[in-house]
Amino acid sequence: MPRPRKDQEGPSAVERMEEAFWQALSEKPYAKITVGEIAQRAHVNKNAFYYHFDGLQSLAEQALDHMLPREIARMLLMRGGLPEDMDDAQIRALANEPGLKKRLDRALLVVGKHGSSELVSTLKSLVMQTWFDLFKVDESRLSSEAMVVVRFTLGGLIEVMSDEACHGSNANPIQTILGSGIAATASAKVVETLRAAANEDPRNQAPPLQPESL
Repeated sequence: MPRPRKDQEGPSAVERMEEAFWQALSEKPYAKITVGEIAQRAHVNKNAFYYHFDGLQSLAEQALDHMLPREIARMLLMRGGLPEDMDDAQIRALANEPGLKKRLDRALLVVGKHGSSELVSTLKSLVMQTWFDLFKVDESRLSSEAMVVVRFTLGGLIEVMSDEACHGSNANPIQTILGSGIAATASAKVVETLRAAANEDPRNQAPPLQPESL
């Protein structure tokens, strides 16, 4: 396959294609998005697209990885990492921080009506890897019971994110998720599980992170 023209390669082309993906997903279901449409929106040709990506799914995976609000992933795990006395106004201010709000809105697109099982699966994998990294845990060494705890908790949180209360112009997703009751109870079990797994791993010389340091 010939290399794309110089003005079509590099970060600028990739960024345009990722942005085109998010624009398209905001307008239509993932299943109806095509490579041709992405190329047209990003002002590149198909050769340029396939130079960078194997297909639409690989673009989606990279776009999700770059979008993932990892501070939100940490917040979900640690009951938001928020002080107990943090009020609704402070939570709204956090949710409305421009950069974070944009990425959170895109996460909600993934779990919303335009998303797909493939996109949700990718999002879950990215969030889980963020959690594993926090505790320096190797997923391959986790017991099946530990994985059930992690997957069950994350599934519940994703379910809350997909609820109508997290969508719309007046929605406050962070408040809805953290106030659901799931985050506080279930995330504590995940923290306990991952800390235990980290302590049992002989390769971890340093102690695992503590909640107050996350």
